[in-house]
Amino acid sequence: MDVKIKLYPYEKLKEDGIKDMLHDLKKNTIIMIDAKLKPDEEAKLIEETMKNISTNFSGIELDSLDLTASDENDTVLKKIKTQILEFLTGKKRGLTLIGPADIIKKIEKKPDDLLLHMR
Repeated sequence: MDVKIKLYPYEKLKEDGIKDMLHDLKKNTIIMIDAKLKPDEEAKLIEETMKNISTNFSGIELDSLDLTASDENDTVLKKIKTQILEFLTGKKRGLTLIGPADIIKKIEKKPDDLLLHMR
C-alpha cells in the first residue's frame, strides 16, 4: 500500500478544501496543514468525514500543534505581534496532521511536536 504525504496551505480550506482533503484521504494520503485548525473547522471536517464513512473509508485521525502558545518570558510586544499576525492572516501558527484511520495508529502530541504512529 502506497502512502503519500501532502501539504495543504491553510488558505485552501476556504476554497472547498474539505472535499479535496477527503478525496486525498480516501487515497491513503496523510495531510499536513500549515496552521492549527480552529474548533469550528475541525468540527466541519469531522462532520464531513462521518458522512463519507464506508467499508472502504473508516474515518480519520487528526491532531494539531499550536506554535503560538505564549511563554511567560515573551515580551508584551511579541504577544501583540503574534495576535496582529493571526488577525491579519486568519490563521493560527501551528501544524495539523490528518490521516486515514486505517493507516494511522495514533497521533501522539507532545508540548513541542506531533509524533505519527502508523500501522
